[in-house]
Amino acid sequence: MTFTKLAKHACMYAALASGVALSGAAFAVEPGDGGGGSSCSVSRETGSGAVFYVPRGGNGTYNILGWGNGTGGTSSTYRSLLTAAAEECVLVAAATTSNSGSGREVESAVNQAKSRYSSIVGSDPKVCTSGHSQGGGGSFNAANRLDADCVIAVQPDTIYTTQIDRPVASDVDVVCIFTTGDVLNNCSKPLSTSIFQKCHFNSRQDGCIFHKYPDG
Repeated sequence: MTFTKLAKHACMYAALASGVALSGAAFAVEPGDGGGGSSCSVSRETGSGAVFYVPRGGNGTYNILGWGNGTGGTSSTYRSLLTAAAEECVLVAAATTSNSGSGREVESAVNQAKSRYSSIVGSDPKVCTSGHSQGGGGSFNAANRLDADCVIAVQPDTIYTTQIDRPVASDVDVVCIFTTGDVLNNCSKPLSTSIFQKCHFNSRQDGCIFHKYPDG
């Protein structure tokens, strides 16, 4: 992997980690409802149209992060990123589809996780939906389908590949994360005003994070 790609992946992980921290309703204080700040070991397991990154450690009870890939992405594209997220003692339920904008596949992945891992997520785990690009836009749709506690949208496309059906509920924490090629933008001057406005419109309360990485 080239330095530039490593930098981009590092920024994406930092962004996702920042999103988890800012999504206070579900994940910030006690990652995984039992991570207690500790690091978990992770196993990767396959389901129907989904891959699960299963944590072990902490106090043994975990929240769920549903993940949608960007357009053309696969379950392997984000493997390092999602493994790192699960190491924070959160069970990651990742849809394998490369077209995750509807939120249906992420909904299925999360529901599979609730059933398959009921012994470690409990009867009512907190759920956060997340994804990159098309999957980031789709995380809003998945949140509505799952009645999720929070949304972490990484570089969400809410215009070209994803149609958001309706805004999420007012009690859902929303963090939208954007990157730029050579400047670190602030929330008042986003890289794409139209996408930022879409992200803001589809949430009642939200945050905004910008990271930068080298061009290339």
